[in-house]
Formats: sequence, structure tokens, C-alpha cells
Amino acid sequence: MQAKTLKSLIADHGVSFDAATIMNALVKTGHAEVFQYASTTGNGVMKSFKRLTDQAEHLGFNKASMGHPFKTEPKFFAETFADLLDVVVRQLQDETAALTAARVGSVAV
Repeated sequence: MQAKTLKSLIADHGVSFDAATIMNALVKTGHAEVFQYASTTGNGVMKSFKRLTDQAEHLGFNKASMGHPFKTEPKFFAETFADLLDVVVRQLQDETAALTAARVGSVAV
């Protein structure tokens, strides 16, 4: 299967979401995680990147980054991009439902 960056797939398909929105939704659903590591410069600063979890293996994979043996970049399969967007849309629908329920609950009080 062909794998591409989110930005490339978004451009190819004219999707309204940006890559950050998609990755944030994937983190919330457990399809991705934020991985933290100590800076390699030795200054003690913590850095982070997002990587796909095993739950997302049908959507893409983590490609090793040049120069960092542990750092990766998510690549996504073009063939399952619609499935990835389904995960994102479901997450956003759940968030919208929770906001609506909170609003209704605060009005009823």
C-alpha cells in the first residue's frame, strides 16, 4: 500500500481538516500517542512528537526519522484514508455530543 504524509493526503483529496486536527483526534481515540523524550543536546529540555499506536496499524505506520533512532514520522495509507477520516469524524461527533449534553444540562439546572 502507498503511504503518504497527512498533508499530502489532505491536498490530494481536498479535505477540510488540517493535519494537526487529525492527529489530535487520533490521540484522543488512542490511534496515536504523544511520545516525550529528553533533548539530545543535553540541556534537559523535554521534547515530544506524535506517533501511531498499534490500534492504527491499518491506517499507516511510523517511519523512522533521520538522525534520531527513536523518533518517527507517521505515514498514512492512501487506501485507508477514508477510514482514518471516519475515526476523526466520529471523535468530533462525540465531542460535539458531549458539549451539547453539557449545555442542555446547564440550562436545565
